[in-house]
Amino acid sequence: MEKKEKRTLYILYVLGIYILFQAGWWAYHLVELNKELYEYKSILTGVNFVETFDKKVWMIIGEGSIFLILLAIGFWQIKRTLTRELKLAQMEKTFLLSVTHELKTPIAAVKLFLETLKSRKLEPDQERKIVEDALKENKRIEQLSENILLATKLDQTKKFEFTENVEISTIALQTAKRFQSYWPDRSIITKVEDNLCIPGDVQMIQTVLSNLVENAIKYSKPDEAIEIHLSKLNDTISLTVADQGMGIPADERQRVFTKFYRIGNENTRKTKGTGLGLYIIKNIVKLHGGSIEIVANNPKGSRFNVYFPIQI
Repeated sequence: MEKKEKRTLYILYVLGIYILFQAGWWAYHLVELNKELYEYKSILTGVNFVETFDKKVWMIIGEGSIFLILLAIGFWQIKRTLTRELKLAQMEKTFLLSVTHELKTPIAAVKLFLETLKSRKLEPDQERKIVEDALKENKRIEQLSENILLATKLDQTKKFEFTENVEISTIALQTAKRFQSYWPDRSIITKVEDNLCIPGDVQMIQTVLSNLVENAIKYSKPDEAIEIHLSKLNDTISLTVADQGMGIPADERQRVFTKFYRIGNENTRKTKGTGLGLYIIKNIVKLHGGSIEIVANNPKGSRFNVYFPIQI
């Protein structure tokens, strides 16, 4: 949290303490004033008003306590809202920095490839390799753009009508094949049952598979295998993407689904990303009536378990 944001919270705390002090101070003076009035009244009338005064004091204490409780609830709600807004603003700032970095890198790479093709005469194999690398970088830009647009669409639309059956078995195998072509040295193991279908949107299911596999590759070493399992469990389709990477701490497994949230510090984080992938996955799964969980893999890494109902 930056200095400006901390200063805002400090002002809120100081204001709350000041109001609390003033409320107590005025309550004290109110009791003293009533005490003096009842003492004068007792002297003038010769009647003891101690019992009446005690009731008055308890009334002041009761009303003051209710006021303080309501004040505390109000300040707690304001603090929670302010803290949430400040965190969201910080995450949006981090997101913009991440997107800028994510875009600059492939754009610079594509520019370098094109300049190389323009300025140098290369062998056909070299040209083919440069073109393939340029297309790969262009795919990164395309994927990032699609994620941003899809996240915006998911924010604006809370319900979709799915009228087609999606053959998720084919999508899982195609996704594994595609990423294997991108990273031929990586081991991507598939265990997929044939002809499994769910009601849904083809592009969204492809996005779920792509983002899960991309995350698994991103957060694991080149010699660590990625596993994709797809099977039918009663009236549910179970999809698991497992890696043997660094894993996700237990206390972070729910936070990572928050929009723009990323584990670690943006200045020291080595892995690329925008904090949108898992947010998009969770919302797509939810729209399809499913659920997603993260569990520890054995002996290390993470397992993303997704459950889709066969009928929504």
